[in-house]
Parts: sequence; structure tokens; C-alpha cells
Amino acid sequence: MRDLSCFGDGSVAVSAASAASVSGRGCTLDRSLQAATTSVYNASLSSGKGILIRVTWSRSTVGAPGLTVAFDNEGLLSLSSSRIATQQHVLRKKRGSRSIVTDSGTAVGVHWDVTAAEYSSSPEPSGGDYYLAVVADAELALLLGAGDLSRRFASAPAAATGHLVSRREQLRCGDAEATAAHATRCRFREGGEEHEVAVRACGGRGGVEGEVRVSIDGEEVAGVRRVGWGFRGNRAVLLADGEVVDVMWDVHDWWFGRRGGGAGAQFMVRSRAEKEGRLWMADQPSAAPPGGFFLHVQCYRR
Repeated sequence: MRDLSCFGDGSVAVSAASAASVSGRGCTLDRSLQAATTSVYNASLSSGKGILIRVTWSRSTVGAPGLTVAFDNEGLLSLSSSRIATQQHVLRKKRGSRSIVTDSGTAVGVHWDVTAAEYSSSPEPSGGDYYLAVVADAELALLLGAGDLSRRFASAPAAATGHLVSRREQLRCGDAEATAAHATRCRFREGGEEHEVAVRACGGRGGVEGEVRVSIDGEEVAGVRRVGWGFRGNRAVLLADGEVVDVMWDVHDWWFGRRGGGAGAQFMVRSRAEKEGRLWMADQPSAAPPGGFFLHVQCYRR
């Protein structure tokens, strides 16, 4: 794994501003939530239609889990559009089905049962017997879950089912003097190797002695020892499996923002498309980043 290059802060500002488009509408964590994980899947139907499915698992400050789904029929090209939020549906019950017709006329059925789901540190189920199925125009567009319940959809006609486009993980951690630290696992490309991404921001509020670290598979790929001078930045990194990823961070609001406000500490890791030779730069202010998987981690102060 090696560092390929370093770019200016402009690309980080663009990335942070557009992260809402990639991971779902809006980057601010609801004040009633302790954590939220949003994954966006892209599926292609046999009719030629594409559908984006956004699934948000959340946990409130009193520990109650939540589940929300949203749809967009325009496909990947409209990831930068706020229309993805116009088809948002909160699934308040632990079990049920819901019929939806999207703005473009796609008939969608949402079926879920999280009664026996098991949770650990993440608001997303970590095990148990549960499922979330999305059927679009009579084709299975997405199936998430584990156990016997999810097998009831095994014989359903399947679309070119949703590959994971992006993932945003939001959480509250630390107080005015504490540390923001989080680790997650992801694949930067469909069928690729799984990697562990760990982020860390620690130090005094408003000072220059804090530090930022981003590690992939246990190896540090980005580090700043004087955050007062390096609260924004980015690196391009070549991983051991040949994947090239752009690593970006913005911890300005973690250090200098008011408590409980701002965007917190933001970390973004995005895999590059084949033959893409540089970082996603400021000449693409309205477009979703091309290429592979996009991971966005936001840590907020309590």
C-alpha cells in the first residue's frame, strides 16, 4: 500500500458538499438519533429501467431501532439530485408490506420483518432472522437479511440486483475533549476484497495538537499531527490488491465548530474507476463521483 499523491483542500470541500448526494439527501444527523447507516443500491430491471434504493438503519438516543427506504428511478446519473428523497418511506412497524408507485410509474413492493433481528454496535442488524425485500415491477431488486425468513424470496424473478453504490455511517461520539473513532468494513468494488477502514480524530478543542488518522487494513494511509494546520486534506492510495482509492477528511467543525453543531468530523474514501487518473476534483461540482464504492463517515459530538 502506498501514497500516490496529495491534492489541495478544494477537492475536499467539493466532496463534503456532494456527499449528501451520494449517500442520501442531507448530511446532518437528526438530533434524536444516536447513529444512522445509509446504503444506496443500484438495480437494473429487465425493462431497461434503473432504480436506486436507499436503505437507512437508525438508532435513537433511547436505543430504539428505525428503518427507512427511499427510491429514485433515474439511476446513477441522478445521484446528485434531491429527488432521491421524494420517495422516502419510514417503516415504523417491525413487520409489514407496503405498495408504492414511484414518480416514473414503477410499481414497488417493500416487504420487511425485523422482529427477530439482532443488533450490536451498529444500527444495522448484525444477525438473527430478518429480511428487507424490494420488488420493482415484479422483479426482486434488493434482498437484505439472514436466516430462514429471507429464503421466502429465493424463487422470485430477480432483476440485475442492486450492487452497493455508497454507504454513509453517522454516529455521535465523544465530548468537547474526547476522541472520535470508528471502524467499518466494505468492498470498494463489486466482488472485490473486503477491507477494514478505521478513522480517528482526537485532541483539544480549537487547538493545534490534535491528530487525524485514517487506516485501511491496519495500515495508516493518511495522518495529520497538527490538525490546526491540516484539518482538511486528501490522499490517493494504492492498496495491496491493486485498488486505487481517494481518502479525504474534513475535521474543521469537530475542532472549531460549536458543540452539537456543524458537520462534525467527516471522512470519505472512494475507489476510482478504471482508467481514471486523478482525484474527483472541483470541476465536477454537480456530479456524483464516478467510479466504484463511496464511503462517508461522519462523527458528531454529543
